[in-house]
Amino acid sequence: MAKDTKEKKSGYLAILVIYCLGLLIGGLFVGMVAPVRTVIQESFAIDDSTGIWMINIYTLFYAALIPIIGKLADKHGRNKIFSICILIFMAGALLCGLSVRMGGFPMLLIGRIIQAIGAGGMIPVANAEIGTSFPPEKRGFALGIAAAVSGISNVLGSGVGSALISVVGADRWYLLFYIAAPICLVLFLLTKLFLKSNNTAESGKMDIWGSLLFILQIIFLLLAVKGIDFFNIGQSIIKPTVWIPLILCIVFTIIFILVEKRAKDPVFHMEFLHSRPIVITMIVSFFIGCIIVAMMLVPEYAEYIMNAPTGSGGFYMLAIGITSMVGPPLGGKMVDKLGPKIVLLFGLALMIGAYAFLTFYVSTNPNALALVIGLALVGLGLGFAMGTPTNYMILENTKSTYSTSAIATVALIRQIGTTIAPAIFVGFISEDNGVWGYQQMLICIMVFCVLAGIFTCFYKSPESNNNDSKN
Repeated sequence: MAKDTKEKKSGYLAILVIYCLGLLIGGLFVGMVAPVRTVIQESFAIDDSTGIWMINIYTLFYAALIPIIGKLADKHGRNKIFSICILIFMAGALLCGLSVRMGGFPMLLIGRIIQAIGAGGMIPVANAEIGTSFPPEKRGFALGIAAAVSGISNVLGSGVGSALISVVGADRWYLLFYIAAPICLVLFLLTKLFLKSNNTAESGKMDIWGSLLFILQIIFLLLAVKGIDFFNIGQSIIKPTVWIPLILCIVFTIIFILVEKRAKDPVFHMEFLHSRPIVITMIVSFFIGCIIVAMMLVPEYAEYIMNAPTGSGGFYMLAIGITSMVGPPLGGKMVDKLGPKIVLLFGLALMIGAYAFLTFYVSTNPNALALVIGLALVGLGLGFAMGTPTNYMILENTKSTYSTSAIATVALIRQIGTTIAPAIFVGFISEDNGVWGYQQMLICIMVFCVLAGIFTCFYKSPESNNNDSKN
């Protein structure tokens, strides 16, 4: 008995360590490219409007492919797909590095697409495997650790990219991508040595046509959203860069629905839309995505109100980064005892209070200490709310056989939020160049927090529903 218990514990530890390494690598290489974008542009002699696509193309394909790879993981086993995605991610990184010698910028874009395919499998598969492998009484804590690692990687990504460039030199930016190869190889070997094959796979053929149509509708949806000016919708909606992808999205969505009605094993589980807890989780995940992406504007806000030099605002992100690492594991333990609803509401309440403090006090009475305190509270609230509760909510309402698809669906909805919200936030700043523009932006973030909290109040866990039916 003691031996079995020890083996189980070592198995849990292997799952947690290996999959968290996957989350760390996937997250780091998302953020590492941003600070070196201009360096890469100069290397290929291209302008900003072209160079930004090394980031845009990654986010588009990452979002579109998450549910597809999640479905593949449910059909063929999470561990198997995870290890394959590690190799795919490595291949994409190597192509990006080789683009400086052959293929040029088009080769770099192809490499970024391949990287997105790999990350689109590593991240949701890791969360699903961690969430389903651990017993219910430890699930929240395990998901909290995973969320903390994801948060750390996202916060540190840009800093790691800048640090590596300062060490190797701007003309050797390609080394950032080559570094992925040995790391991915080690991670691949660890999966083969310490992770057992997953036997919870579904049977049946993959819905190929449904998958292709799903990818197309998501890509065109995100392309349309990226071109919309939410403060001048009438003018922006008539631009070809908006209405053409929007119409294509609608067309592919209609065809997708018709195809999925006939599919024996649809790529998107329509029953998700018939489950009130799952729909609520999706809506809350959208607002969480809107809230998370607001972090990208924190440096700009800090520089403005503190009248600090351009580029120095990133140091204030450390206040968010440090406290956001504390929230997920602590919140995960609370989820195990209190359930995801209370923890999520607590995190949202913390952020509402923190953003109110930043909006109405720090913005009009700027000082470094108050700013750091406000941002630290934002990070703490974000740590409790950003990933663990919603992942837990979706897992407790879905079968283990398609848990990865469920996690991937939530990740997709969250990604749509991170795509839409920046245009709204920047719109407030550009409409009013003074401090009031930033205050309006912060108020908008608070509104998203409030809306997420309102929908969370209507959520009931399966246990609560069973108790209600018994009464």
